[in-house]
Amino acid sequence: MTESSDREWIESMRRRLEQRREELESQRRQLLRMLADEGQSQAEEGTVATHLADAASDMVMAEYDQTMLRTLEEELHEVLAALERIDQGTYGICVDCKRPIERERLEAVPWAVRCVADQERFERELERARRLL
Repeated sequence: MTESSDREWIESMRRRLEQRREELESQRRQLLRMLADEGQSQAEEGTVATHLADAASDMVMAEYDQTMLRTLEEELHEVLAALERIDQGTYGICVDCKRPIERERLEAVPWAVRCVADQERFERELERARRLL
């Protein structure tokens, strides 16, 4: 690869990341608007749910909405961090071994911070730690 083609590739990744950032920010705004509308609707009705099944359903939906919001925000954070790494000149460098992350991996997961081998090791260690808890 030439330096010029490397720069072009990184710029194409920047465009992909910026597009994903815009999509995530839009989805986040829509979800927050929906949550606010639901809260307003329940406040206007004066009660949340009067039947146990309705209350349970409301609680499950609220948990689902909060999980969706948290997932969107986590991915948005990862995308913003990847854009920052591009600006700093460290994009595509594994945080563990400091070697280049495979382009195929970055094409699949543009915000990846680890090469495949280190990501697999990280996930094994994380799973082991979860079992200990």
